[in-house]
Amino acid sequence: MTAKRPDPLPQSGLAAVREAVDDADAAGFVHVGSRRDPDRRYLTRVDAPDREAALVFMPSTDDQPARAVYCVPAETTADAAPFTRCEDGIDLHVEAIERRVDGRNPRTATGQQVRSVLADGLAATEGETLLVPRGLPHDAAVFLQDGGYELQSTSALVTARVTKTPAERDRLRAVQTAATAGLARAEAVLAASEPRAEGLTFEGEPLSAVRLARLLNGDLAAAGVSPAANTTIAAETASDTAATAPDDPLPVGTPIRLEVAPQGPAGYHGHLIRTVAVDSDGGWERRAFVAAAAGLDAAVDHAAAGVDVAAVADEAAAEVGAYGFAPPDAEPTRARSTAAAHGIGLSTHEPPVPGRGRERGELRPGSVIAVSAGVADPDRGTIRLGTLCSVTESRADRLVDYPTSLSPVDRLDDSD
Repeated sequence: MTAKRPDPLPQSGLAAVREAVDDADAAGFVHVGSRRDPDRRYLTRVDAPDREAALVFMPSTDDQPARAVYCVPAETTADAAPFTRCEDGIDLHVEAIERRVDGRNPRTATGQQVRSVLADGLAATEGETLLVPRGLPHDAAVFLQDGGYELQSTSALVTARVTKTPAERDRLRAVQTAATAGLARAEAVLAASEPRAEGLTFEGEPLSAVRLARLLNGDLAAAGVSPAANTTIAAETASDTAATAPDDPLPVGTPIRLEVAPQGPAGYHGHLIRTVAVDSDGGWERRAFVAAAAGLDAAVDHAAAGVDVAAVADEAAAEVGAYGFAPPDAEPTRARSTAAAHGIGLSTHEPPVPGRGRERGELRPGSVIAVSAGVADPDRGTIRLGTLCSVTESRADRLVDYPTSLSPVDRLDDSD
């Protein structure tokens, strides 16, 4: 039996690139992107540099191993150096990919640097095929075409990111666990708040969405993740015509939506949504909450390998509708069901995504999706619940369990 090495970091996307290059008998692969490009991070597992950078992959030959070159501005080579220490597989028999970082001077364009790296690494250029993502910047494409290469679009990265490796799922689970810490803080504050005629107060001061978000985000940071500007706290109607201003005290009895999608150190995002109400009369809000919870359960129960992610959202909306709420496409004047399902990882929204065909929409073993369900009423407000689930061949499981309750609960109290 082949021995296994530990997998301290998620496997990079280079394995998928190598397979695509081999299948197409191409000379290599080129990706150019900014720091915010999740595909760049997927390929390099490095956050730096802040500026545009490129990844060049060249397959093995009779006298050279497979090579990956990270092309960055010269002054950022030290920050990009961790690229050379990433792992490309966990089995000892997996062919290693030789990695290096290449710096360019300020007067050299990224595409020009890439062309030079390819010229040094390939025996021939004229008529050679390079695989590139569909969104390759125009100026980089021009440099490569001027160098005699034929460019061929590949969806290898899109396809690869539909599923997550065990190491990636571990990181998603870790950031989701941190998300529960933030939500628990928000619930504890709301549970301890006092209802007044002008709205909620906490420790004698008005409790606004801004103040609550600050407290919630503090616990996210303490748990080792970044809120990444993805925290939403809102008490609103579906049309926003009666939304509470962020600096105003949160209202009594109105649904308050708590939504977080923090980002962990490795770049992966969580997704957790809860809705609570302080001193609710329990009428409409309770019925909508029960429907939303049933819709979320239906979404998780329906997700499995081979199912289109759009069908997961449809199942959730249908379950919410079974409680007497109109379908999502009904007139905005009615109380409507809401539902969503999509992939999550290095982006808050990534494949599998609905409406993009089998390649980008079908769930596979290892897919991780964010699912949500709820009710939006133009007069009474919005109830929404959401979570992350991991897909296997026959089912899906929540990555992390976090309770649901319409009334806020102090989940930080160990005696609960």
